Amino acid sequence: MTKTVKIIILICLALIISGFVIWDAPRNQVALFLEKDNIEQTARAYLNAEMEKSSSQVYDLLAPSSDYRKTHTYEAYLKDIADNPPTSIHEYKIIRIYRLRDNDNRQNYPDVDKFVQVEVEMTFTHLGPNTVYNYSFTFLKEKGRWYKG
Repeated sequence: MTKTVKIIILICLALIISGFVIWDAPRNQVALFLEKDNIEQTARAYLNAEMEKSSSQVYDLLAPSSDYRKTHTYEAYLKDIADNPPTSIHEYKIIRIYRLRDNDNRQNYPDVDKFVQVEVEMTFTHLGPNTVYNYSFTFLKEKGRWYKG
């Protein structure tokens, strides 16, 4: 291999690496690939807790930096769900996990590292099995752990 070919290969590698550092789209795609299992595990834990009406687990999976957790203790959360019971989930299916992105609002959410969308199809107990609703939930990574936003 000639010296010119080696230089061209090194320049191409440098451009590719700098592209991942500077341009966040490919970097976020790689991060999504690496984080997808953890995100899905958290989303399933949250949705299963909602289905099982495990209020302590639902509350624990809400992001500590979320507006709700900042203003509501667990006891206040229990009062909220007693006053306005959530709709019962009959079943759900995670359709896709997408749009992983960095936190560009550190002023309001200083502890949040990443945001991601989780698209879910859900049926609810009282609405019948053929009534499917599509939701896009925001999950966020805070201090190394994924939470429901």
